[in-house]
Amino acid sequence: MNHILSSITPPRRITSIDSLRGFALIGIMLLHCMERFDLTLVPVVENPFWQQVDTFVFDSLRFLFAGKSYAMFSLLFGLSFFMQMDSQAAKGVDFRGRFLWRLALLLVFGYINGLLYLGEFFVVYAVLGVFLIPLYKVPTRWLIVFAVLLFLQVPAIIRFISLLENNVPNEPTEAVSYMNHLYDVCAAIFINGSFCDVIDFNLWKGQYAKVLWVFNNFRYLQLLGLFIVGMLIGRAGIHKSEEKMIKYSKLVLPYALVWFAAFYAIAFFLPAMGVDGFALQVGKTMFKTYGNLGQMMVYISGLVLLYYQYGGRKILDYMAPVGRMSVTNYMAQSMCGVIIFYGFGFNGAVHLDYLQSFLVGIAFCALQILYSNWWIKRFYYGPVEWLWRVLTWLRPVPLRRTDRA
Repeated sequence: MNHILSSITPPRRITSIDSLRGFALIGIMLLHCMERFDLTLVPVVENPFWQQVDTFVFDSLRFLFAGKSYAMFSLLFGLSFFMQMDSQAAKGVDFRGRFLWRLALLLVFGYINGLLYLGEFFVVYAVLGVFLIPLYKVPTRWLIVFAVLLFLQVPAIIRFISLLENNVPNEPTEAVSYMNHLYDVCAAIFINGSFCDVIDFNLWKGQYAKVLWVFNNFRYLQLLGLFIVGMLIGRAGIHKSEEKMIKYSKLVLPYALVWFAAFYAIAFFLPAMGVDGFALQVGKTMFKTYGNLGQMMVYISGLVLLYYQYGGRKILDYMAPVGRMSVTNYMAQSMCGVIIFYGFGFNGAVHLDYLQSFLVGIAFCALQILYSNWWIKRFYYGPVEWLWRVLTWLRPVPLRRTDRA
């Protein structure tokens, strides 16, 4: 009983880690505003100058956040898994069964969130997170090998080479074609349909479209690899030491810069190499996915150094509550985003250009930062985090702070 009570007491937080998670969430929101929450209509601006500005805004935010924010969030998910397991082990608690139950709850939260927003990712995290449990005891050297193999995305390499060698038709597979069909269908529903129409589509077809996207883009390989890397960072104790965080950030940063620049250059020059058709799409996705890993590490290393060495702590500390309430804020982004951009709400996907969508995203992120800071000063957890913790332990968990001045 004492073990259980000590397990549900509010944990000590590493503010720099929460800041990284908050930064990732802000990037996710801004990117989703560009994608209109899966309503990828391309706005037409009559003025040529503002059309160029609009295109620049879209391309810039895609470059800054697409494939990087989710990658950062995924790595931190793996680190959080290790921290929970390690914390409970120190109290004599075997957390594996409880973590599996925790993932089941995340699956439920994700499905509920996915009824509104097709592109939510908690369902994917809940399913792939199950693999972390048996991997927790695997020796480090084998985990490193496994992570490298996952990041290589061998099935993507095989598909790309097959397309280049004309072993298969240079056109989308049936799975890709059906996925594209589902996204075309959902676009019409999300623009013209009612709230009930959106829910009805996302009950099953929306979930299936998301699963197809994860598999067709081999994203499940990268996500599991990132979970493992996060776990390895925890196993090495890097997150526990400011000195280690600075040391490894300085070590990783230059290599990450070269890595991301090299693979983005390859993706950029594929057309000049004679790659076209579906092979070009597969190749660009694959090489940009490689490059995104490097760019993500540039962000993590740069932000850690900014936090601990270059005077950015005060600014980044404002992002920490956003990361501390990550589940609440992610679900709030989904709910508010569809109301802003879908037809049953303000229909922003039709009426707003990219620049206006960006400004909406900035305003919403500013609101989340202010609200999260206000909330965390008064409560230990975000609302959904608290509910998740109560359901995890099936016991009362303190919510309102008792340590306020």
